Amino acid sequence: MPTIAVILGRVSTEDSDRVFETIEALDPAVSGEECEIVIADRLEDTLTKRIRANHPQVRLIACPSEMSLPEMRTLAFEASTAPIVAVTEDHCVPTPGWARSITKAFEQGGSELVAVGGSVVNGATGSGLDWATFLCEYSFFSPPVTEGSADILPGMNVAYRRSALESIPRHLLISGFWETTVHPVLLKTGSRFLSLNELVMLHKKRFSWGLFAKQRFIYSRYYAGLRFGQAAPAKRAAASIGALALPPLLLARAIKAARLKGLGYEMCRALPFLLSFYVIWAVGESVGAARGPGRALMMIE
Repeated sequence: MPTIAVILGRVSTEDSDRVFETIEALDPAVSGEECEIVIADRLEDTLTKRIRANHPQVRLIACPSEMSLPEMRTLAFEASTAPIVAVTEDHCVPTPGWARSITKAFEQGGSELVAVGGSVVNGATGSGLDWATFLCEYSFFSPPVTEGSADILPGMNVAYRRSALESIPRHLLISGFWETTVHPVLLKTGSRFLSLNELVMLHKKRFSWGLFAKQRFIYSRYYAGLRFGQAAPAKRAAASIGALALPPLLLARAIKAARLKGLGYEMCRALPFLLSFYVIWAVGESVGAARGPGRALMMIE
């Protein structure tokens, strides 16, 4: 029986064959451990057929096209059996020894350790746009990250004790991304999270500007809608107006992170695209605060 299950949702509509690199990186000869791989798939396309034909060890779960990614992950989790459950995405590639690092951390971490995460490295570096899409999302998790106990872990390079996830009400598992719905609950119980620099995930998706801009708006609307959807009208209006001031704040934060991570040159390459994404980010949060998340969660990939 594998010790670790790796679950992910197949949702990418661009650069979608990256999932084969993910599967190949989870081979025991590369990952250091035999992995149970469960993929929830809402695309059901030619790549689905290739996975079935060429990777029979992968368990595929067919999902409705409108199902949200958190719901898909929950189905994959429920279909898995291993005592450790790792979460990644269909365009992310674990580096050699990744699975072994996770199991070793849990073996040595004690019963209070319930989640282990690591760093995220850009695996698509050909253009300024590639760097912009990476830095917009993952500059905080670019190495080096905190080494040791931490409160924040990346949602696509994280592993949990199965017992910890089983303690979470299902409605929280399916209602949003686990770093916002599950992590706060686990931390409140006194559980410990561990961050390790040796646990490295490559983010390898090449977005078109149009797709990333759309996804940035959708996610920002979802996030703000989640935060302010139940607030009083006056508070929602204030948040909606305040969100429009985000671009300079986001830019300052990104520049600081890039300097700390040694990515100043990459930031310069990304800057023209980042500016447009930060404006879209602000508009998305403004709409989310004013009108709620709408169907944003189901549209995120």
